[in-house]
Formats: sequence, structure tokens, C-alpha cells
Amino acid sequence: MAELTVLAIQKAGIADISAVLVAADVAGDTVGSSSGIFIAMANGDASPHTLTVAAPTATTDCGNFGELDVEDITLVVAAGDTGFVSIPLAYIDGSGDFAWTYDAITSVTIGVFSIAP
Repeated sequence: MAELTVLAIQKAGIADISAVLVAADVAGDTVGSSSGIFIAMANGDASPHTLTVAAPTATTDCGNFGELDVEDITLVVAAGDTGFVSIPLAYIDGSGDFAWTYDAITSVTIGVFSIAP
């Protein structure tokens, strides 16, 4: 498997999401896990693109609800649009990070932001 690119978390206020986005990596991207972060994905391509965070497990025990399926997190961004997604701490991978992949990276840029104080 190809090495994922480690991204830096940028501090952002609600009114300032104009920070620099970087090119998405063909192998996927990763960032250290932390609460209060979200990912911005801009799609400059003529086709929609999808970001996928793999589910860390197939099922989880939810007490009185029993075993529930855990789904991948997907963000589909339309052509020429920007989308945002937050990753719950339960999606930390085996390395202790958040990691995700893309269906394709043509004209896709990405940034990781923090809204935590």
C-alpha cells in the first residue's frame, strides 16, 4: 500500500475557511486524531468526487440496541463545489490517526481545520 500524506491541522474561525488547501494525495491522506476537526474538500473537476473514511469495525455493541453496523463515512462533492465533513473520534485508525481515500484526485484539494479552542 502506498504511503498516505500527513496533513497539518489549521486553526480556523467560523468566518475564516479561506485557508490554503493542498492537492489530495492519490494514496489518500491522514491527520492526527483530535476532536473538533473537520475536513474541507474542494472539487475543481467536471465530475463529482468522493472522500471515504473506512469504518474502523463492521459492528459495535450499543447496549440495549445490541450490535449495530458501522458504516464508512462518505463525502460526495459535486463538480465545482466544496464539501465539509467531521470525523468522529470512533473512526481513529490502527495508527491512532484519521485516514481517508478518494475515488479520484483530479483537481481535488483538501484541508483539515480545527474549531476547537
